[in-house]
Amino acid sequence: MATPIKINLDANKEYYYCTCGKSEDGLFCNGSHQGTSFTPSQFSVEKSKDYYMCPCKQNDGEPFCNGAHAK
Repeated sequence: MATPIKINLDANKEYYYCTCGKSEDGLFCNGSHQGTSFTPSQFSVEKSKDYYMCPCKQNDGEPFCNGAHAK
């Protein structure tokens, strides 16, 4: 079971969440999806602070943990 990863994100910065699970850190796209049907999910946050991001990919492509890994 993958646990959420606490990471500090900057407000109004463009991020790309890995949806394929092939990136090195399991969170941010590094282009490893090339040649697959996966595409990264673009997102940003309104406030600079710590967030809990999802490495398990069980949350319907959302970058933030919703507890799906525990179900």
